[in-house]
Amino acid sequence: MDTDHLFTLTADPTWLLRIDGFDPDYEAQAEAVLALVNGYQGTRAALEEGHPAARPATFLAGIFNTPAAPQAPELEAPIPELVVGPDWSQVQIAIDGTLLRLDQVELLEQCRTLDMARGVLVREWRVRDAAGRITALRSLRFASLANRHLLAQALEIRPENYSAAIVLTATVNGAVTNANQTRHLEALSSAALPGAPLVLRTRQSGYLIACAAHALLADVNGAVVASSTEATPTALRQHWQFTAGAGQSFTLQKLVSIVTSRDMPDPTAAAAAHLREFQRVGLAALLSEHSAAWAERWAATDIQIPGDAALQGEVRFALYHLIGAANPDDERSSIGARALTGERYRGHVFWDTEIFVWPALLYTHPQTARALLMYRYHTLDGARAKAAANGYRGALFPWEAADTGDEVTPDFMLSGGERVPVLTGREEQHIAADIAYAVLQYVQATGDPGFLAQYGAEMVLEVARFWADRAERDEAGVYHIRRVIGPDEYHETVDDNAYTNHLAAWVLRRAAALEQALQALPVEWPALAERLQLTRAELEQWRTVAAGLARGYDPATGLIEQFAGYHALDPIDLSGHDPSVATVDARLGWYAMQRTQVLKQADVVMLLILLWEEFTERDYAANYAYYEPRTSHDSSLSPSFHALMAARLGLLADAERYLRKATLIDLDLYRPGHAGASGGVHIAALGGVWQALALGFMGIQPTATGLRITPHIPSGWGELGMRFTWRGSRLRLRATPDGKVTITLEHGDPVQVAIGAGPWEEVTHDE
Repeated sequence: MDTDHLFTLTADPTWLLRIDGFDPDYEAQAEAVLALVNGYQGTRAALEEGHPAARPATFLAGIFNTPAAPQAPELEAPIPELVVGPDWSQVQIAIDGTLLRLDQVELLEQCRTLDMARGVLVREWRVRDAAGRITALRSLRFASLANRHLLAQALEIRPENYSAAIVLTATVNGAVTNANQTRHLEALSSAALPGAPLVLRTRQSGYLIACAAHALLADVNGAVVASSTEATPTALRQHWQFTAGAGQSFTLQKLVSIVTSRDMPDPTAAAAAHLREFQRVGLAALLSEHSAAWAERWAATDIQIPGDAALQGEVRFALYHLIGAANPDDERSSIGARALTGERYRGHVFWDTEIFVWPALLYTHPQTARALLMYRYHTLDGARAKAAANGYRGALFPWEAADTGDEVTPDFMLSGGERVPVLTGREEQHIAADIAYAVLQYVQATGDPGFLAQYGAEMVLEVARFWADRAERDEAGVYHIRRVIGPDEYHETVDDNAYTNHLAAWVLRRAAALEQALQALPVEWPALAERLQLTRAELEQWRTVAAGLARGYDPATGLIEQFAGYHALDPIDLSGHDPSVATVDARLGWYAMQRTQVLKQADVVMLLILLWEEFTERDYAANYAYYEPRTSHDSSLSPSFHALMAARLGLLADAERYLRKATLIDLDLYRPGHAGASGGVHIAALGGVWQALALGFMGIQPTATGLRITPHIPSGWGELGMRFTWRGSRLRLRATPDGKVTITLEHGDPVQVAIGAGPWEEVTHDE
């Protein structure tokens, strides 16, 4: 049986992420960057046969559990966390009783390659045991993008210099824990029937997870080796015993279906039915369907940088994980801070999703962007409850969210060895404006009035109501938003954070104008206003608050003070600062740090990017020059937005430097002391990479009229090419270092585009 086609990789090396050899100290990072993701689940690329350094984990979107006891010393109460699901790809290989594990045999060579074009992981390795027997192996794994319930695996084993008895065991293991040793899963019953799906339940939240699996082992001629099965309440196993001669290869093909009670009421029956269909189709055809699904997504998402092969590969790595981070068919889960590749931050959802990750999906796959906004809509009641608990009207979305709309931010954290309170859940309230901003960006980019009328307007109006109630008016008639944390996060309990105030004012103005925007749907507005008990007087109050909010803007210099009193803080010299060695809070201590001007990440710079049309060229340049040297970039969120701003300003040396910082956050695997992606890929940084390229270097500025494009392309790139979806139409864009822009309408209606300061022109199909 010829199986070479299963292990064949894409020829272009810029589509391949390759890791050679094996270093247990950096295995956790490798597992995350090579993870298989399809938006429904994510599987870390742990060695199939196991190893003490391995951290195998499969994560299922939206499957959270809150244990009965705290999971860490700094926690005073249990915190919901993303559950590690069944380990579906375990394979044990024994040669005359000797296990072929890398901690028990000599590794002669190994290469693991993530083929990002097709979403497959191929591993090739050779080992020698104590008896001198050399075995060559290769494996394939993928999580289907064509049918997200499908997980597939192939493993080829070939003795090179011996004949021996081989025992092979393929396992779906449900006896798993999270990295903090919390066991979230329990067997649904005390017995399991052979051939039936493995069914587990999260202990407190009560989600059901059903896995059905079957594998075939055949020799090179296609002869199937007989197997036996074993089912326990927490595992499914299939065993083979056979004799292999020197040079004789055997190939295992394993299919797994996984379904949860989030998907349908009877996941057990569904898992079994899916598996039967997968078996009917066969692994090779399933792989072809999966590859075709990836090709379709890449057709709308890929970015081309032909002059820089290294950067090209790094960018495709970012895009691969962005495509695999979310499921367009799931409106009740969102993207955690490390997506579905690791446990850092317990899988919680932050503002990262709407401000960093979401724009790449909005402009390449709008249906996924819509599903993510619907997650916020479905948790709107939790946002209302949080606002009410804080004494305000309207909706305040949680700083950290899980499967409900409840606030799940822990109360304490460890910083520099000291236990400090976590105030973000109480004070970092700009997330409310961030989500409303995303809603209105979606409507502008898609022209989807139905979404605005049915879902989006309600979110925006409730957020505006919160900000109007949150603002405090002083004796001079100026409104203030006091006691907040801005995006910087290194300064707590400050007043009038510029990012927060400007975004709040923007939301208030846009919300007050929604009645007019919905005039084309007259039935919707009266019903919505009545349901929310919204009056014209309240809308007028929103306009008053928006106009009167403190802005911190100095018209003489164009500088925006990050928050009231920021300019009076102690200056700090950050030259030579390396956040991978020690962050500023670890160096100075949490409270001493707050007396300095050091910024953790972009704050005012981010404000300027989001509300670009409200500022001037002088404002952009002055604030970038002022805040850039004061920013430590201790957050992975920071470099990409500095790259974006620098590119728009034409500061290409800065822009390229920051872009490479962003692209290498996860890929710089072997930097000493650098945890990198061990806790999962930094999905917000990867989303920021797309924004830096599309909105920065390509210079795309979405507006109410259309797209204004002002490119700044480094000479070493040759050109920058990408697709961009706008109001149902897809454009192919190409820009060169001399400023020339070529635009092709691939499908859809004509689009209004302006190049630089030029006039608006309609891009139509070529005749």
